[in-house]
Amino acid sequence: MKLHSKRLSKVAWMIEEHKQGTILADIGTDHAYLPCFLLDDNIITSAYACDVAEGPLSSSKETIQSLHLEDQVIPLLGNGLDPIIDKKVDMISVCGMGGLLMSEILDAHLDYVEDKILFLQANTAIDLLREYLMNHNLQIIDEALVKDAHHIYEIMVVKKGHQELDEKDILFGPVLRKQKDPLFIEKWERELKIQRRILDSLNTEHEKYAKVLHSIALIEEVL
Repeated sequence: MKLHSKRLSKVAWMIEEHKQGTILADIGTDHAYLPCFLLDDNIITSAYACDVAEGPLSSSKETIQSLHLEDQVIPLLGNGLDPIIDKKVDMISVCGMGGLLMSEILDAHLDYVEDKILFLQANTAIDLLREYLMNHNLQIIDEALVKDAHHIYEIMVVKKGHQELDEKDILFGPVLRKQKDPLFIEKWERELKIQRRILDSLNTEHEKYAKVLHSIALIEEVL
């Protein structure tokens, strides 16, 4: 099986790099592509493909059946981690949703994720997700960037542990800002242009002016 999404391919690579155990739960699964690929590639031995809606779960079932993986990839209907709290799981992937929603999903079952390794790919509010992780004794042990269809995505590998993050770590990522690879530069040069345009459109008396000016200063420092 081949993954046609560069984003999911990078998540799969991160899972292989930081593999812990052999059972994965994919929350908000996208047609069950990720768990099916990992199983087909012998990276895991079984998986739960979970979604909150019947439609996406039905698509997942079709993928699972087409690959004859019914005994190894189990589709489960339910909100967040609810479907797996009575299951043995080693790794949890949560991809393609907002950082605030991810925080809510983790917050509902913090005790359950304590001994798991998490692979998180948030589309929005990534800084707020990092702040949530720090405040709830979850540490970022690795990060990566991937470009897919003109968008640059961030992936985090997380496990239980204390970690202090400063303002720049929260905004840019503690690992990413040290690595500073070409995708990091591209992402933040693009964001710098956006913030400068916003600043140009604001009166100095505007309530957001100081915040945007501070964001520009942070980006310029890290670049």
